[in-house]
Amino acid sequence: MITVEKIAEFPIFSDFTPDQVGQVLSCSSEKQYEKGSILIHESGSCSDIYIIMDGRVGVEIQSYTRSRLNSENKRLALLRAGELVGEMAYIEQRRRAAQVSAFDNVQVLSIDKAELDILFEHNPKIGFLFMRNVARTISRRLTDLNFLWRDDV
Repeated sequence: MITVEKIAEFPIFSDFTPDQVGQVLSCSSEKQYEKGSILIHESGSCSDIYIIMDGRVGVEIQSYTRSRLNSENKRLALLRAGELVGEMAYIEQRRRAAQVSAFDNVQVLSIDKAELDILFEHNPKIGFLFMRNVARTISRRLTDLNFLWRDDV
């Protein structure tokens, strides 16, 4: 069972009180995925957010190259416990931009978009803190990607 104490230290809950973490937790459910299974399908329409509780997930995009030697998916990231996936589709409410697969057996906290939106309407402070922390996550990932790609430009 996922508890407030277990997730309160995750970056997405930076500056949250235990009560605020509990309110977000009330919008969520635990899910398990076996190694190799897909959590999020590229181009899928679900807008839920996932927090990795245990295990690792790979974030990949489909390769559209014409070469048979280079036709596999391209890995963008390998994320671990405490990290967030699905935030872009939550924000934009567009199709999923990448596929997320279980690299190991994985346990996640799935946060329902509709319930989270209602929580944010009733408690804008939680909405502000959560979205600020999502922005920090996206900013960190873009900076990391810039450093990876700067030598290829």
